[in-house]
Amino acid sequence: KVAEEIEDLIEKQTNPTVAPYAKLGEVHLRVTAKATSEEEAKKFVAPVTEELYRRFGHKIFTTKEDETLEDVVVNMLSKHHYTIAAAESCTAGMFTARLVNVAGASDVLNESFITYANEAKMKYLGVKEETLNTVGAVSEETAKQMAEGVAKRAGSNVGVGITGLAGPGGETPEKKAGLVYIGVSVNEKTKVSKYQFNGNRQKVRQMAVCRALMMVRHALVEEFFEKDCKK
Repeated sequence: KVAEEIEDLIEKQTNPTVAPYAKLGEVHLRVTAKATSEEEAKKFVAPVTEELYRRFGHKIFTTKEDETLEDVVVNMLSKHHYTIAAAESCTAGMFTARLVNVAGASDVLNESFITYANEAKMKYLGVKEETLNTVGAVSEETAKQMAEGVAKRAGSNVGVGITGLAGPGGETPEKKAGLVYIGVSVNEKTKVSKYQFNGNRQKVRQMAVCRALMMVRHALVEEFFEKDCKK
């Protein structure tokens, strides 16, 4: 998809060049210039970088090669003195582990919950039994209640709820392996996204974590943009 968006740049490129590299859950764009000095090379690179920002906007989360998505999320939370908590079912702590990869995560993360069983979802997050009985644990409504419930339980600004069928097994005609719902609640404003991932159990879980991090970042971008506009 990214390659299609920049196909015209790739076709006419000479110096500098743009090359997309697909990574798990993200795409890297490498802009390379040939010049007689580093300063001159940076001048060649600048307009291409500006064009990429024009096309992709806030979807670009960093231009630093050693900065990860979880780095960006933790730094955004820390900068605005926001806290985060997660309720994980199919990912079983993988999302929280990505946050803890970042030095300083303790400034924004106090606690998270692994609520694998339905009983745990009700006990710790306040997910309604009626919801679980009618639409099931893997549903938009459950992801929403998980995100809102963990934020309330932890007293955090941001709550994340992840529930899905990583497979193999547990499928129904309506719900195939790879189906994941992710809810992100920021100061009681909640959005839920539905994903159908491909691949084995581990890849489904890894992709769910990548999408959850991206959703948190997008939600924070919107949150802080709105706050800045009100000033």
